Amino acid sequence: MHLYFQVLVRMNFLVITLCLVMNRPYQFYYFVPLVSYWFVVVYLFMTVWPRVSVASVESNSLHYLFMVLKFAALAAAITLTYSSEVFFEKIFLIHPLRALFVSADDSISDWRFRWSLDRYSTLYGMLFAFGMLIGRRLKIFNDVNGESVLESRRLTWLLCLLSAVGIGVYGTFTALCQTKQQCNSVHSYIAFIPILSYLCLRNLRGWLRTKYSAFFAWFGRVSLELFIGQYHIWLAADTHGLLVLIPGYPVMNVVVTSFVFVCISHDIHCITERLVPYLVPDDCRRLARNIVCLTVAFLPLAVSRGILFST
Repeated sequence: MHLYFQVLVRMNFLVITLCLVMNRPYQFYYFVPLVSYWFVVVYLFMTVWPRVSVASVESNSLHYLFMVLKFAALAAAITLTYSSEVFFEKIFLIHPLRALFVSADDSISDWRFRWSLDRYSTLYGMLFAFGMLIGRRLKIFNDVNGESVLESRRLTWLLCLLSAVGIGVYGTFTALCQTKQQCNSVHSYIAFIPILSYLCLRNLRGWLRTKYSAFFAWFGRVSLELFIGQYHIWLAADTHGLLVLIPGYPVMNVVVTSFVFVCISHDIHCITERLVPYLVPDDCRRLARNIVCLTVAFLPLAVSRGILFST
């Protein structure tokens, strides 16, 4: 349980701090609410009965069927929520959750758009992970010791070719798509194609899977802070302008602001990593104490903003 809270605090610490300091709604930093929501969905999906784990499927193969049924139920729930706008609003406009999903103008349209755009992406990822576990158990995949995932070289090269075609087809579709609405309406159904194609190209060959860029890996570790920090360092005027430190020298201005941007994001990442163990300790009693203290501290603010009760 403490790991669950650690991940949520790790993702939301900077955003909540900025919301309080900058007086911004939670949806202003839309990416964090989105990934937090789907993280909670995945946690509940794996927690609710019947609970399935690697150990349970090894002792009872029937648990594979339970997972398939849970996947089907999740897909049906996502489809139902998307299909009915009334049902969607009944779920996300319930107090006190309403404050997490409405924008500054008290509208839920932005959240609905971003939620629906990648509504099946988390399900695709879970299905892929489930397939990998089954493949490892059946010894179809071998992803250790830097070897090729598949024993057959022909099948490996065939999948690599299909993956390259998949990326090309998806790129062609996005280039030829006439309107944004048309692209968005199809995106959620085919978003897995470029992702799965890249994963195959990146991991099927052992010599390629074991190589990575230390430069981009470093940036990946601070990617969350980079995404959030751009709202107040690279951009200005609520993302409608650019921060100018050196007027009249745009190139130099980009270099300086980018350097400041990356350094601050790295420092915020280090600070967050230091604070999270204190905010979410391993001991259950200390964790419960912190939850109670934070609830009491934020309760007056929640009441004054009308978060707990409708006005």
